[in-house]
Amino acid sequence: MTYIAKTEKLPIPGLFNARELGGMPAKDGRTIRTHRLIRSDALDHLSEEDIELLSSYPVQAVIDLRSESEAARNPDKILSDPRFTYYNYSLLPISADYQKNSLIQDTIQTSLGMLYVWMAENAKEAFAQVFRAILKEAPKTVLFHCAHGKDRTGMITALLYLLCGVSREDIVSNYAISYEYVKDLVAPLIAKNPPEVAHIFRSDEENIRMFLSHLDDKYEGKAEVYMESIGLAKEEITSLRNLLLD
Repeated sequence: MTYIAKTEKLPIPGLFNARELGGMPAKDGRTIRTHRLIRSDALDHLSEEDIELLSSYPVQAVIDLRSESEAARNPDKILSDPRFTYYNYSLLPISADYQKNSLIQDTIQTSLGMLYVWMAENAKEAFAQVFRAILKEAPKTVLFHCAHGKDRTGMITALLYLLCGVSREDIVSNYAISYEYVKDLVAPLIAKNPPEVAHIFRSDEENIRMFLSHLDDKYEGKAEVYMESIGLAKEEITSLRNLLLD
């Protein structure tokens, strides 16, 4: 199986938003290496055929960014398959759909960008664990995902692309297109909620711009400065960049 070059999507029927990070233009005329990282929605609704396609890519490790309760309620279908190594590092301690939580209420009243800034500052250990798992599994193909593959997954993608010198506009575009892919997946959630809640199921570009602006204000606009703040050593950051750049 190969990805679709125009969209970077992996043609797996059970996944809405599985995309190859590779092929993206980076700094100094280089590009992001393919068959290193895949971003995706959750793997809880895969068929046996879907799993075979995923393995054939070949995805060999999966990093689940959902909370423990989300992962337990809707477990990835690859958990018992020995072809995949599985990690669960939660960037958000609750389900993003749990609207009674005060943090989610604040997000509904403000923006997802506010939630991204909160996670960046309050889930630093989990961010570090994610990046170290990617390094640990190198050079295997690693898939990382949350529920819909747009928010927590989008933050990890943005940081990795920023580290490699991908342009801000390409980072924003890569984030914003998620809603086009997950419309059918989130449509039932939008339908059963009041109109003012709908924005949390989209991927409006101002959300990721707010996250990038936070990095500008606090971390010199550099992913490596943020990564040092979460405990990664300079050698780890260099290795991560080298892993991704052709």
